[in-house]
Amino acid sequence: MSDVGSYTEEEILSLAQGQYDAPSEPRPLDPGRTALVVVDMIDEFVKPSWSPYWIPEATRQAPRIREVVDAFHAERALVIYLAYETDLGGENFPRTLQAVPIGRGAEEFEEELFQSVAFSEPLVPGPLDLLVLKHTYSGFQGTPLLTILRNREITDLVITGTMTNYCCGATAREAFWHGFTVTFASDLNSTDDPELHRAELRTLRRGFARVATGAEILLGLQEGATRRGRQGGAAIGGPA
Repeated sequence: MSDVGSYTEEEILSLAQGQYDAPSEPRPLDPGRTALVVVDMIDEFVKPSWSPYWIPEATRQAPRIREVVDAFHAERALVIYLAYETDLGGENFPRTLQAVPIGRGAEEFEEELFQSVAFSEPLVPGPLDLLVLKHTYSGFQGTPLLTILRNREITDLVITGTMTNYCCGATAREAFWHGFTVTFASDLNSTDDPELHRAELRTLRRGFARVATGAEILLGLQEGATRRGRQGGAAIGGPA
């Protein structure tokens, strides 16, 4: 490492590359302070051939996300489903969406898609799960998500769902800005371009979140539950 004022371009680029690719440190997940967030695993994105927004990888990942949901249920940890909907005639989502390619032509389906929230097996919310409706990419913008998390004294969020580089990434970023410790599942978030999935993981890893596999998340939850049991139910670590 050079002294301040003497960095070369090669050193700077090498430093950045190392940070983008550095493995995330393992982290125990206290089930009393951790919430699993399942983003937009609704029919418009998950049901095969149902809509032009279908993400085939989300369909394949749904059973694996279910395994993590079941593990959180077993530990009585909070599970929150975020679901995109625009049932007010499109008046409850940003009009700026129409100015970018992903939003063009959406009016063709505005009376059919995203009007009501529909989940298919295996990812149907359970009776103790919370459903938060959102109207843009981030799960925090214009929703009660932050209030819910503060009321439940949550410090850690685990992000799963679709799409990696839109709603999942936006929610992870805003969670970071609100002071939550974020774990982003590398193999339980999906999008329609593998290259952009990898790019988003690298960006989040460097500056916003711990990136972990589903298996690593399950191990972290198990470790956190064990520690919490040893401490008599006390939360692990301090506030976010």
